[in-house]
Amino acid sequence: MKLFAQLFTASLEGAGPEIRFVFELLAADAARAASDAEGYRAEALAKQFRLSQKRVSDALGGLVRLGLMIRERSVPEGKGRPAITYALSPRVMQTLKVSGSVYGIHTELLECLFSGAPIEMEVPGLQSRPAKQRMTVTKAGRPAPPGASKQLSVCNRLLFATLLARADHCGVVSGVGGPELRQLTGFDATSLKHRLRRLMDLGLIRCYVPGVSSSIFSKARVSSTYFLNLNLSFGCPSHCTVMVHLAWDEEAKRFTHTDNLRDDVVAYLSGRSDWELSTPLCVIRFLVGQRSRVYPVIQIMLYRYASLLLSQHWSAFLPGAYLWDDELYAMIRRDFRQPVPKVGGDNTTAEPGSREDEWVEIIEHFYRLTHEIAHEFRSRFGQAGSLSLDGVRMSVLPIADDLGYKAITLVVGLSSIYAQEFVWLEEERPTVVKLRLEKTESEVCLQNRYDFGLLRAPKRRAGKR
Repeated sequence: MKLFAQLFTASLEGAGPEIRFVFELLAADAARAASDAEGYRAEALAKQFRLSQKRVSDALGGLVRLGLMIRERSVPEGKGRPAITYALSPRVMQTLKVSGSVYGIHTELLECLFSGAPIEMEVPGLQSRPAKQRMTVTKAGRPAPPGASKQLSVCNRLLFATLLARADHCGVVSGVGGPELRQLTGFDATSLKHRLRRLMDLGLIRCYVPGVSSSIFSKARVSSTYFLNLNLSFGCPSHCTVMVHLAWDEEAKRFTHTDNLRDDVVAYLSGRSDWELSTPLCVIRFLVGQRSRVYPVIQIMLYRYASLLLSQHWSAFLPGAYLWDDELYAMIRRDFRQPVPKVGGDNTTAEPGSREDEWVEIIEHFYRLTHEIAHEFRSRFGQAGSLSLDGVRMSVLPIADDLGYKAITLVVGLSSIYAQEFVWLEEERPTVVKLRLEKTESEVCLQNRYDFGLLRAPKRRAGKR
């Protein structure tokens, strides 16, 4: 899955986000129409896509310089200057003809982003000024800046679309690092950081886990993971169902599995005799020396593994069942790096077979943790007897860091559960749940949306509380 602009990455090198956005508009339009024989005029494009004429003209000029478009002057029929039209170059048209549709599973949302449809967005919970109505045009009669009219800006559309093109069915984006995002969008590092923060404030990115470098992972650096909001007010129907379960005995659900891993490592290093370790010593030694930022990444990986198990084996996850999945085991083994004995260290005297046995024990421990998480979600959401999730793609959504498993959130892709986009189950007593009345996320109070992972709390500005 990609954007049309990504078919021309080399040609667009050095182009800014606005040029890339206009090119994507034209390429998507040409791919749908299969022809642009009549060419484009800046005035008509500005009107069609609700953009300022200057922005469109500047972008078209940039695309001509990059060789992606051709400027043509028509022969005037009467007095006046000849009309200037633009056409995609023959090379671009040939590539689009061969490529066909590239948007993949989120085609509907992407086409909406790259259309003239207005997309109004505001920061959830931010009160608009009632005394002065926002302007849609300036005093000179030109379109007001997107923020003034509550419209999602060109730059924010491009960045969200770039992430959306790499998202899975539940809106999870992984494996896309900052350098690649800058290459695909034309933002510099500072602008990219600002735009990502803006998408979080608007609720388009529910939450994210920053990437990290660590010796325990097979890749030199694990990229950030983004959880996109697919239930958007773009005029499209809901693309998933978000389900929340709130535990009755919250004290028993205060910690996550990585909380326990970190606590065991700290207890082991401090030599606490009063602490009973629940983690094998080989796993503890594997994690010794890791920064605190590594543990949230491990938790996200465990969630990803559990999501795979739940999606493929929901009905088989009965109490006490232990399922073996070769694909999942191989995935865990690929994601982590087998430790290499240090020269002169304690492990250098160990036999190669024993080191391999320890490595297998480490991988199997992460597999067991994955199994426990999958059982946690299956048992709690299974309390709603009418809820059937067999054969449905799903993904665990991280919640607030300090809640443990008091609340758990599941995103179910392309589902019509209860014919609504949001389901909230609350335990009244052990194993007995009630269905809350809220049917959309907007009906949930802001703090709960932060706690449940539905929104990321806005970053407080310096000097403001």
